[in-house]
Amino acid sequence: MSLRHALLALVEAGAMTGYELAKWFDQSVAYVWYAQHSQIYPELRRLEAEGLVVAETRPRGEKALATKRAYALTKAGAEELRRWVGEVEELPALRDPAYVKATYLEYASPREARAQFRAHRAHYEALRDHYELHVEQLERRATDLLRRRLARAPQDTHDAIVAYKAHAYRGLIDRAKTEIGWADRGLELVDRLAGRSGRADGDEPVLPPTPGEDAI
Repeated sequence: MSLRHALLALVEAGAMTGYELAKWFDQSVAYVWYAQHSQIYPELRRLEAEGLVVAETRPRGEKALATKRAYALTKAGAEELRRWVGEVEELPALRDPAYVKATYLEYASPREARAQFRAHRAHYEALRDHYELHVEQLERRATDLLRRRLARAPQDTHDAIVAYKAHAYRGLIDRAKTEIGWADRGLELVDRLAGRSGRADGDEPVLPPTPGEDAI
């Protein structure tokens, strides 16, 4: 997935200014694809240059002394969105700093190892709760963006629109639960290993890294 396709999917719900896109992005796409607002505006300009969106100038405020630009999906943009959704992409290689660090926790103390696993668990517990709330809102059709999209879509497609979105976030809930379980097992592992070594609450590394013989 790329930022551009996320933006194309958003403007399919109706013309939006850059500010509105950034707001809707934070409330929907950012759950699965994080991007800073500083990335969104340059990408909109590229989409416009490629003819995938078109910008309409609108008055800003009642006196219309200033203007704003609202972006809408073009026919070419709709075709690109459809092409991307239908394309089966190769999944990216795994890059997870928490798992890399866990591989070498023998260089940490039991206290430090526990802190790593507790932080990991807390992060995914917060995500799980966030995703569960979002699924509940989707199924009630209670988010503003979903209502906006449903208002433009034929009635007989509404169930599919809601179901696919809820299914995506349920997958993220399952992933978060898996990560919570992994962290819990990590904490159990630290306790078991620390108990064997008599370092249950130790602050010293289990195995300090050893410099090379020729190191200065």
